Amino acid sequence: MKNLNDVISSVDEVLNNAKLSNFEDVFSRTKSYAEKAQKKSAETLEASRKMVEFLDCKTKLAKAYEKFGKLQYSAIEGDQVSEDYVNASIEEIRMLKERIEYISQEIEIIKAEAAAAFKPDAKREARRAEREAKRASKNKENDIPAEGQEVVEDSSEE
Repeated sequence: MKNLNDVISSVDEVLNNAKLSNFEDVFSRTKSYAEKAQKKSAETLEASRKMVEFLDCKTKLAKAYEKFGKLQYSAIEGDQVSEDYVNASIEEIRMLKERIEYISQEIEIIKAEAAAAFKPDAKREARRAEREAKRASKNKENDIPAEGQEVVEDSSEE
């Protein structure tokens, strides 16, 4: 509350000391600061919404893994498990993982753009972060093996 009081008192001081000709200048500066504050709060709200969506997807993914595990356990115990249920569970897991990756990239972009407001070269950094996120997304898509293919580990690293 102290900071708010300081801001209000400094605004009062500026307004009291300002001449009538400078009033428009003071008004335009105040308006500019208010617009920046509004933009910053909107960005913060958007980032918060994305984080909630991210955490929601993580929770859904945990439940999908649990469901898949129960299906696999039932199959091991000898119960009849429909292949359609297993495939649907696998597809749900893939979809949620892709959604989580997409949302985390969006969050990184929002963070980079927010930092751009305070750094002179930050806009360029934000664009770079966005390009890197897109590139990482494309690389991940290439890493997923097609159904029916086996993943072969590189034994030359050992």
